[in-house]
Amino acid sequence: IVSRVLKEILFACGAVGLALLFIINSASLTSSAALLPRLLAFFIIFLSLLMVYYAVKENRRMIAAGESEKMEEINLRLVCTFLVIIVAYVALVTPLGYFIATPLFIIGSYLFLRALSVKAAILVAAGFSVLVYVVFVKLLYLPVPMGLLETFV
Repeated sequence: IVSRVLKEILFACGAVGLALLFIINSASLTSSAALLPRLLAFFIIFLSLLMVYYAVKENRRMIAAGESEKMEEINLRLVCTFLVIIVAYVALVTPLGYFIATPLFIIGSYLFLRALSVKAAILVAAGFSVLVYVVFVKLLYLPVPMGLLETFV
């Protein structure tokens, strides 16, 4: 059982670790191919730091208001399962292609975490994929792993 703040800090550290893995793995790519994973990794790091900032800020507010800190259990089964999902996503990006693996990962993650409805998860995945396609493929001409879609491009 850990405090909510510690739980969010641990999650942020895991996200930063994953982002650093993206940065390290992008070292073997050409500079143009490495740009997308690096940009996404730095965005993840920024959001993780922001999450820690707001968790600490909320904790200080609670202490100042005399409220007791909420203690929560870490669901190790959930954490380990989600780590397996992340590893599977990373392993499948190249063979399936970014525009197949990423929407599947986004939809699957939202449904697994029960964060969104099926319809909302599909809309987020589609919107994110279109945004990445337009910005990185069409505007910046950056290579993205196409996998199974390679024959159609």
